[in-house]
Amino acid sequence: MSDDEERQSLTPGELEEVAVFPLPSAVFFPDTELPLHLFEPRYRAMAEDRIVNGNGIIAIALLRPGYEADYDGRPAIHAVSGVGRVIAHRQNANGTHDILLRGMGRVRLEELPADDRPYRVARAMPLRTTHTELSRSVLAPLLSCTSRIASVVRERHPDFEVGFDADDEIGTIVDRIADRFVSEPPRRQRILEAVDLEERLELVTDAVGDLLALIGARQEPS
Repeated sequence: MSDDEERQSLTPGELEEVAVFPLPSAVFFPDTELPLHLFEPRYRAMAEDRIVNGNGIIAIALLRPGYEADYDGRPAIHAVSGVGRVIAHRQNANGTHDILLRGMGRVRLEELPADDRPYRVARAMPLRTTHTELSRSVLAPLLSCTSRIASVVRERHPDFEVGFDADDEIGTIVDRIADRFVSEPPRRQRILEAVDLEERLELVTDAVGDLLALIGARQEPS
C-alpha cells in the first residue's frame, strides 16, 4: 500500500478526534500490525467508546522519558505517532479487550483538552512522505543486510519471514523492515519521524547494519 493510499483510507473526519494510547516502548509503523491487550480501566473505556461503539481509530504514542512519575495522569508523549484502525477485536469475560491494529499512517498529534473521559484524545494531522521518487536500487544495501540476518535466524526458526514482498512500495518495505528488525524505541521513533524517505532509508539501513554486526560479533569464536 502506498503512502497516498494509506492517507485515503482515513478520512479527515476520522482524524479530527482520535483516541491516544501512550505506551513506554511501542512505536507503530504504517502498514504493519500491532496486537494489544487492553486491561487498565481507562483503556477498557477507550475500547468501549472507540471500538465497540466507534470507528476503531487509535493513535499509538511513545511516552517520553520520565513518564513514570505521572503515568496515571497525562505524561508527555512524542507528538509524531502511528495511527491505525482496529481490524480484529475480542472482548473477554473479565472485561479486558484484545485487539489487532493495522497501521494506516504517520500523524502529528495535537492533543485536545481533558474532559470527563478517562483516556486522552487528539487531533491527528497526516504527515506526507517526501522523496517517494527514489529508484528501487537504493534498497540494495538494506536488503542485503536483511537477507543475511534472515539467513541466521532461519537456522533456528526455518519459517521466519522478513515481512514484505519484493513488489511492495519502497516506503512500505522500509517501514516493515524497521518494524521487524529495529528494536530500540528511541531509534524506532527517529525512523517514524523521518518523513523524508531517503533519510528514513538511511536510518533503517544503519540500524539493520548495526544488528548484523552484532550478530556477527556473537558468532565469532571466543
